Amino acid sequence: MNYYELQLVARNTPGCLERILNTSRVRGFEIKHFNAKLNKKQDYFKIDLAVASNRSQQHLVMQLAKQYDIRELTPAKRKLAVVEA
Repeated sequence: MNYYELQLVARNTPGCLERILNTSRVRGFEIKHFNAKLNKKQDYFKIDLAVASNRSQQHLVMQLAKQYDIRELTPAKRKLAVVEA
């Protein structure tokens, strides 16, 4: 299983965070970390998302990029193997 990290910037719209999490789970990615910080002045979220899956990171990136709330999406350059005990 591989571990991927993404950084996103998304508009603060109703259901935005739920859509990001749901898309990740439905596409076969297990959420390992999710942190969203709201910038009230500019009305957007800065989101750090870490997921684990046997699927390609590109599969998730393409699906998230389709969402109208997403303003920026940056995959982390590194891919880490998840050690399971």
